[in-house]
Amino acid sequence: MAEIVLAVVVGLALYWFFILRPGRLDFWKVAAKHPDAAYDHFKSDATWIVFEGALPQGYRAHLPRSEWVGPFMLIVPKLGNQTVRVFGKSDGLERSQNEFLVRVGQPQ
Repeated sequence: MAEIVLAVVVGLALYWFFILRPGRLDFWKVAAKHPDAAYDHFKSDATWIVFEGALPQGYRAHLPRSEWVGPFMLIVPKLGNQTVRVFGKSDGLERSQNEFLVRVGQPQ
């Protein structure tokens, strides 16, 4: 019985993590395939904030969890394979992700 309960809890956690939480998995898969284009998109859209290098101390004071999701990490080849950390503003995330998917020619 305990195994069934544990399996259900793990299943619900995975469902939330991959399906319900902000930051769609399909979007991040496409971004990983087109990291330079994703980086350019992030830099040109106010929905996103990109940190190149380490996150600054106290960054959450400016990016509260109630308004911003992340950090998401992306390796960007045109920056010498540097890892960037990306935050997305919750209220514009879906629109911006859809725009990027259309721009790179991926179905939504």
